[in-house]
Amino acid sequence: MQSLLLTQFHPIKYTLEFTSNKKSSNLVAKLHITGRKMAPPSKRISLHQKSIRITNAKIIHKTKKGPLEHEIIRINYLPTFQEVRIHTKQILYPGEYEVVLEYRLSEENIAELKKLRDGNKNPSRELLPSIDEPEAWAKAFFEIKQ
Repeated sequence: MQSLLLTQFHPIKYTLEFTSNKKSSNLVAKLHITGRKMAPPSKRISLHQKSIRITNAKIIHKTKKGPLEHEIIRINYLPTFQEVRIHTKQILYPGEYEVVLEYRLSEENIAELKKLRDGNKNPSRELLPSIDEPEAWAKAFFEIKQ
């Protein structure tokens, strides 16, 4: 049985970049999620996450005429569902999308990043927003850049 989030958005590739923040011991993570938005059209993309505060978000629709960036109007956090919902002003129609998220990681998350680099396929919800159902990770490609 598929989760509701997987029926709305199919992730294909996750690319995580991170840099050190010189002012504190935190890492700044930039996550690129490439995937396919499924029908019906809506004004949001939802992802699993836990205790992550997104500082910047972009949703880019890859159309035949070129990339079209949608205006983000709000980001809702639902702790009981362990979800984040990124709402846009425009309607998101089915097609290819790239979701770009920026957030902060603590020093404790470095060990988790090393596990991901060593081939652990399923990252925790505390590390990166994703659709972490087994069906989604079976088809998705994960990459870390530094």
